[in-house]
Amino acid sequence: MDIKIYVCHHKEGLIARNQYFEPIQVGRAISNHVLDGMIGDDTGDNISHKNREWCELTGLYWIWKNTNHDYVGLNHYRRYLNFAGGDRNSTLYIEKKVDITQYLSAGIEETCRQNPIVLSPLVNVHPTSSPGNTMTVYNHYCYNHYKKDLDIALSVIKNKAPEYYEFMIISMNLEMSVFGNIFVMRRDLFNEYCSFLFSVLFSVEEVLDTTHYDDYQKRVYGFLAERFLYAFVLKHKLLEKSNNIIHAGLIIYTDFEPEYNYKQIMAQISSRSVRKVAHPHAEDVHIVVSFDDGYIKQALVSIYSVIKNTSDASRLRFHVLHDEKLSPVTRDFLCNKFKEVKFDFYAIEDDYIFTVYPHNREHINRNTYYRLFMHECLPQSVKRLIYMDLDTLVCDDIITLWNMDMDGKTLAGCNDEGGVSQSRRLFGLNWNKSYINAGVLLFNREQAVRKYKNLRFLYLESFLKNMKNLTLQDQDIINIAYKDDIKILPLRWNVGSRVYSSSELEAAYPKSVAAAAVHNPALIHFTGENKPWKPDAAHPMTELYLAYQAKAFAYQTPQTQSVESVA
Repeated sequence: MDIKIYVCHHKEGLIARNQYFEPIQVGRAISNHVLDGMIGDDTGDNISHKNREWCELTGLYWIWKNTNHDYVGLNHYRRYLNFAGGDRNSTLYIEKKVDITQYLSAGIEETCRQNPIVLSPLVNVHPTSSPGNTMTVYNHYCYNHYKKDLDIALSVIKNKAPEYYEFMIISMNLEMSVFGNIFVMRRDLFNEYCSFLFSVLFSVEEVLDTTHYDDYQKRVYGFLAERFLYAFVLKHKLLEKSNNIIHAGLIIYTDFEPEYNYKQIMAQISSRSVRKVAHPHAEDVHIVVSFDDGYIKQALVSIYSVIKNTSDASRLRFHVLHDEKLSPVTRDFLCNKFKEVKFDFYAIEDDYIFTVYPHNREHINRNTYYRLFMHECLPQSVKRLIYMDLDTLVCDDIITLWNMDMDGKTLAGCNDEGGVSQSRRLFGLNWNKSYINAGVLLFNREQAVRKYKNLRFLYLESFLKNMKNLTLQDQDIINIAYKDDIKILPLRWNVGSRVYSSSELEAAYPKSVAAAAVHNPALIHFTGENKPWKPDAAHPMTELYLAYQAKAFAYQTPQTQSVESVA
């Protein structure tokens, strides 16, 4: 059988090639760099120059017009159909640079012989990271892209390809579909699909004005094509009552973990020296934290790291938000252990609001919402503050963070590791690049109260108006509340776990910024469940954390108890 699956590339990546797989550079006509070792979509009959708007479809068009295989398909350089029968309709993520071509090829001939159409997994339609909020294909498109574009396409189909219209509107009202324009088809079906697809899109292109679209929305033709594919499949499935159309599994190569020299990075961090400078008349640096007796060991490490790396620890004032699970014994222990800094404790009363806000992640407890009440607890004299989670390790002088200019914004923080994806989930078409991680915040409390009045109302409204798409609890609420009032801080002040590894989520910062933060972190945030104090910890900075932990536990005056006696 002559089966050829073309693998689209637009940048450097792992190349899969054998008798079935053929890499192709899409958009080569407008690329500044020719990728070696593969064909381009800029020869013969082609639309390569349209790639910025048409994405992988420029490759698909080239395949349609310039090849004649018995079976033909499209994969991406990071996404491959998996022909292993036991993995059907499932997705497997791979983080290593391994050649899986032979594995992928093992069942391909038998699968194609029995199935004239092989698709990627059929999945529920929902915003990114919000699987509970299923929606129709139509509503999902309108949430993420411009509604008028889809309506124009539907009108074109209704008038110029009416034989597909019923199946198009049926598919638009389903809550599941296929994505990525990934498939393999028998040649006659492939020709039929391409004839339908490109005739419609060329007609849409004649009337669609994308002049003012950003780079993401300009990819409109690729986005539309994703929705056309399943409508085409439904036509054959329903009219022909065909059961030999299958959903194969999908193998996704994530962005490979960078090859950093972590030993060297940790050694450089450990060797940093802080010049102790006395500032007898300098203002207090207000740091808000929250923990209970069950988290005292982690709190000690984080607080110790702040003190160790601060030029003037006498300026540090920790404001601890807590409930009854933080005992008086633990509070006294903390004050005695770190006598060079000041501690204030604020009991958070039981409030019905904690039953209203969601608790949808097992490793998150009620304390995470206490940061939404810090403006109410602290005295009026505290006009500016730093909020800090305690799964953190501070590696630089926190007074540097305290002194940062907020450029008139009420809130400042670092871009979240998946900030673009999370912003699109929350805001749809109105997303921006200011979705921050709420684990480290610089907060102008005085301005917030003056500008927004009742912050309790602000947070509750932000939650209730967006609750269907809210999955990251207080972090989502904060980003909604201050959406256009956030200053982005250098990433080194909140280096989360995904910065060190791969992720399907899209970050707002380039890889060069991530690499600089990894090499020179000011604050390492052990986000997610891969915590360095766990026995099976795999975080690359675990060794540094454990070194700080040992020093923090040993750091005591003659009056201080050992940590084991209270933990």
